[in-house]
Formats: sequence, structure tokens, C-alpha cells
Amino acid sequence: MEKVHDQEHDKANCEYQHHFFNNIISSNINNSQISVFNSYEEDINSFEFSSYDAFLWTGGLGNIYTSNQHNKDQLIICEKILKLEKPLWGSCWGLQVVATCFGDTIKKSKRPEFGCSDNIKIIKNHNVYENKQDTFSAPGHHYDCLESLCSEFEVISQNNLSIQSIAHKDKNIFCTQYHPELPYNFIGNLMKYWKKNYLQLMTEEEFSLLLSKLESLEIEDKYNRKLEIENWLKILI
Repeated sequence: MEKVHDQEHDKANCEYQHHFFNNIISSNINNSQISVFNSYEEDINSFEFSSYDAFLWTGGLGNIYTSNQHNKDQLIICEKILKLEKPLWGSCWGLQVVATCFGDTIKKSKRPEFGCSDNIKIIKNHNVYENKQDTFSAPGHHYDCLESLCSEFEVISQNNLSIQSIAHKDKNIFCTQYHPELPYNFIGNLMKYWKKNYLQLMTEEEFSLLLSKLESLEIEDKYNRKLEIENWLKILI
């Protein structure tokens, strides 16, 4: 994420998104060594990406099709990682960066998804979705979506609003448009911080009902929220 985006998390009194990845990795891979790379803190040209066994890309708040230095750096980092041909997971922004590196097109969604993505359907078998319900909801929050997909990837899941997950046909690259790593109520807390933005798009009552829905989804965990990442991590062991 950009520095300003991390600062927004601080103001909202919310954890950084990478903390949730860290917790999932630590819970599934014993003695794992985890480092967090922030492009606004590190020299992307001298950083030793090759010393890592796998990579997980968090969400972000920008638009990958916007021309700015942060986005250029993100694409350079992705290209460096792809050349290593090591396992790569991308969530939301991660999907959009990876897809852009492969020449795919990201566009503004006709209808954004706030808080959660509903009625996601698995349309192709993949070991990441082992023991997952065929149709499920997941934490999701995005204004952009994947418009086109190159021949190296295939769509694994989708709903009526967007492609929800893709997998490389030959490499261990899996990306979701949604956020299996993030608790629903974490997204809800960020939404509370940006409440005035959402009240331009929905009523106070609708906003309140959405927050209640997110709380319930996290408590019930009906769809086994973290399962995809846990299955993917098992492949690495």
C-alpha cells in the first residue's frame, strides 16, 4: 500500500492488512519467516526478492490504471517477482497488479462491492477451493474489476458483478478479487471511518444493516473465510 493508505489505517485505528496475512501464515506454516515489503520504504531496485520462497500481495486503495509513481513501482516489483517463478498469491489490489503485468485490463466496476462479495460461484475445480462450498460469500471491497484475461490464466470463480478469482495455468499464481485474509468486521471498521463516503451511495439504514451483516458473517464463518489461503499454503509445505 502507499504510505498515505497506511496512514489512513492508523487514523481509523485499524491494523495494517499485512498483519492478517502474517497471522494466517504463522498458523499454518511452523517456523515461517515473514517479511513485509513496503515500496515507499525500500529501494525496489536493490531489494533481494530472490531470497524469498513465496509472495503474498495485499489489498490497496488505488486504481492500477492511474499513472503515478506508486503504481509504476508496484508493476516493476511484480515483474521482478514473476521472473523468479516462485509461488504468488494476490488479493484484490494484488490481482489487479498481477493481471496488469500480464497485459490484462482492469476497469472501473459498473457496480462496486462494499464489505462483502456475495454469490461467488466456483466454475472450475482447483485445489485452492478444496472443501469450499460451490457458492459462497467472502470479504470484498473494490471499485475496479478485471475486464479481460490473457490465455495464461483461467477464471476459477465469479459472481454477477466481476471475476472473483483466477489461476495461472502452469505456475503457482492464484489471485482473488475478494479478501479471504481480512475479517469482515475489519472492513466494517474501515467503512465506519469513511462513513460519509458511503452515505453518498446508500442510506444511513442501509449502511447500518451492511455493518451488521459483516459482523454476523465474521461470527458465523459459514463459508470458512480463510480456507483458500490455508489450502494454498499447504501446497508450499
